[in-house]
Amino acid sequence: MSTKQQLRKTYLAKRMDLSPEAYAVANNELLSWFQQIRFDQVKCISMFLPMLERREPDTFLMIDWLKQNHPVIKLAFPKSNFAASSMEHFGDDAELEIDSNDYGIPEPIAGNKVDTLEIDMVIVPLLVFDERGYRVGYGKGFYDRFMAQCKPGTQFIGLSFFEPVDAIEDIDQYDVKLHQCITPQQIWKF
Repeated sequence: MSTKQQLRKTYLAKRMDLSPEAYAVANNELLSWFQQIRFDQVKCISMFLPMLERREPDTFLMIDWLKQNHPVIKLAFPKSNFAASSMEHFGDDAELEIDSNDYGIPEPIAGNKVDTLEIDMVIVPLLVFDERGYRVGYGKGFYDRFMAQCKPGTQFIGLSFFEPVDAIEDIDQYDVKLHQCITPQQIWKF
């Protein structure tokens, strides 16, 4: 077992060590598994926009696939409020404008807000997860606080280039479990 801090450092380095070819293959494998998810009860999905230079999973592939194959599903993109340690969401419509914030995170700068209670599924960024469904992110707690505010029944699905570790050592009461995590090899269910 390792702590979040140790795992964060290790898996950020592992992700950055992916060759461009391995990164492209892993993203296509994530997309292939993502396409197996059931979307029949889903009306609105929160989808993070990737920091490609940090080798985050390329959610643009999933966004494009959803627009083509499930055009009635509303997509909502998060915007972080660092002063309040919170997130709000904006719909993917004609009013939406995206730019990178001071941390290099692409996020909405203008558009129509989406109420958290409208969201049925959250695609969750992470660096690593464990076999129980807990995850390690960048350490600010934005997603755990946001997921705690979602309506009951909202599905939390992580995206990881790596298989899980056995257990994250320093889980606490604020950590919210994923329901599923997609890796290039499979979909983990918790």
